[in-house]
Amino acid sequence: MKIFTLPDLGEGLPDAVIREWHVEEGDSIAADQSLVTVETAKALVEVPAPWSGVVEKRFAQAGETLETGQPLVGFKGAESKTPENPQIDEDREKRTDSGTVVGQIEQGSESLAVEVRSVQQRPRAATPAVRALARRLNVDLAALHPAGSRFSEAEVLRAAGTRAPAAPPAPARKQAEPTVPAATGDPARRAMALAMSRSRDQVCPMTLFDEADISGWKKKESTTLRLLRAIAAAAAQEPNLNAYFEREVLEPRTPVNVGLAVDAPKGLFVPVLQDVESSSDDQLLERIRRFKQQANEGAIPQKDLQGATIHLSNFGSLGGRFATPVVVPPLVCIVGAGRSYDTVVPHKEKARVRRLLPLSVSADHRAVTGGELARFLAALRDHLSEK
Repeated sequence: MKIFTLPDLGEGLPDAVIREWHVEEGDSIAADQSLVTVETAKALVEVPAPWSGVVEKRFAQAGETLETGQPLVGFKGAESKTPENPQIDEDREKRTDSGTVVGQIEQGSESLAVEVRSVQQRPRAATPAVRALARRLNVDLAALHPAGSRFSEAEVLRAAGTRAPAAPPAPARKQAEPTVPAATGDPARRAMALAMSRSRDQVCPMTLFDEADISGWKKKESTTLRLLRAIAAAAAQEPNLNAYFEREVLEPRTPVNVGLAVDAPKGLFVPVLQDVESSSDDQLLERIRRFKQQANEGAIPQKDLQGATIHLSNFGSLGGRFATPVVVPPLVCIVGAGRSYDTVVPHKEKARVRRLLPLSVSADHRAVTGGELARFLAALRDHLSEK
């Protein structure tokens, strides 16, 4: 029997929940046919078959949780998709057996890196970020034991000799602090906790505040739509804010793909509005409406959660004027918009009642200078202040 393990679905979570099987034991299936729908990191994802063959065994039932790399399906008489090309077939089998990314997830013009170490050798007691750090520093996690349930970044650095000698081990009864709070049981909140943990550990944040005079807006104009247009205009002036910062390298991205924070009963969802500049107002408003509906129903397709180059949080629709929005790596910037309000301000040498929109913009100071952030915020404010 040839075993297909649960692959890494690219969401940074160590497991997935089986939601619906599309095959039965004994079924003959073709390569790339849908095997099962799983839920991970707020997305419902269909996992395709890596080979054609007969399903001999399903290793989990609907509702069960599997860790990445655990057996998912056993095949009898499995055949590769490309027998006419042994080299391609061998490469595909290596990627599949090692629990790597399903399909090819494109971000900009580059694909995510594929990890090709075997499942038996790949350490499971570490997050993807820690495993990546270990690979860069040539640290073999398989030969080590974590102090707690998972390896920490500090343990990898100590093993590589890049820090001072390790402190004496903690008493056996003292457990290491968990990476994810115990209360984050459902996928949406666990994904949020992991993202915030990465931000805390990796980002050097700075936040600037300002207000845009929106008194000239037409009645019932969409604040979110105006913000999207302003972000695209500001990114054109300061492209380093619409970028990724990975492996100490800043990479400006095109086009502008805005990850829109959506509040929902199950938690925070961040679907992506692709290519804002080339989309019409009607197209953007329809996507926003669809994302809100899907978020309330509890599932947004995985493809709509990928590829963001900058984030937007329109928290003012719920309450609050200013905030310190959290940058989630590898992105370098997030725009926050507060609740608009009327106030008396000087206008054309007179005291006037004007409507102001509070703005809060955070950036990763490792990658972006204060001047770049200030110019981006000024461009954002000026574009929003136009009639």
